[in-house]
Amino acid sequence: MPQPKHLSVRFFLPAPGLRPYVTSYYALETGDTRIDDHLHPEWANIRFALSGRWTWSMEDSATDSEVTGDATLFGPTSRAARITASSGAKLWGIGLLPLGWACLFGRPASDYANLGAPLDKLWGEAASALLAGLRADDGDAARVARLDAFLQARLRAGAIPADPILLRMHAALMSGDIATVASFAREVGVSQRTLERLCPRFFGFAPKPLLRRQRFLRALDAVQNNPGRTLIERLDADYFDQAHFVREFHAFMGSAPTAYFAQPRELMRLAAEERRKLLGEALQGLHAPPDGRDAGIKPG
Repeated sequence: MPQPKHLSVRFFLPAPGLRPYVTSYYALETGDTRIDDHLHPEWANIRFALSGRWTWSMEDSATDSEVTGDATLFGPTSRAARITASSGAKLWGIGLLPLGWACLFGRPASDYANLGAPLDKLWGEAASALLAGLRADDGDAARVARLDAFLQARLRAGAIPADPILLRMHAALMSGDIATVASFAREVGVSQRTLERLCPRFFGFAPKPLLRRQRFLRALDAVQNNPGRTLIERLDADYFDQAHFVREFHAFMGSAPTAYFAQPRELMRLAAEERRKLLGEALQGLHAPPDGRDAGIKPG
């Protein structure tokens, strides 16, 4: 009797020169499992469906948001997205940092916030050629090499110069010390009006909801990473009490924490474990920005 094929999630580091722009590459293979799970709020991703049927849709969307394309760009998200896949499906993805979005696409992140779009809408025939190459490649190493070569060539040929302030804003967001828009602006060294203009461009959302999203991700990470403690023990000081966190959990994930953590969540459990092993962070939205010198950005 044939042995069952289990769900597989694998993460890979890009070439060193790409790490200021890309958090990781990742491969998902459903095996004999059907996937129905919820992605956390995250930065932008590019996903290639190599086989099987994959769907992505925003929770609580007022419009039909289901995306089924084989080469798709997903903008930054501020709430849970549902991901489904058939058994025997394979997918490869590229996790982008905000700097990667800025340099590879040069469009305001807010244009694609909480949205997915065909990758060829932005990259033309190159997107289809990259998908075909990934499908033809034999093994993980060949696919990693292909993605490295493609992104390196794209950055050399047509990257949009990054604004140095982007990294200062990203670092402030990751510090965990910024509680208000006013303190965010002071930390970055700009006016609140400038911050209101730049945050949607770089990160997809206005400063206040962006700070709220990052606070939630830090709390979610703490809750997931300390299963032996009570919920209130695992929350950071940014939440007034457990009821405050439960309200925020509903807003971001579409359910109560108890209901969410009681679900199988096979994909996201395994992805968090494997991501943390390789990258040190279980959630893409908590990756620190690169050093500006590593990204080739002059101080300013």
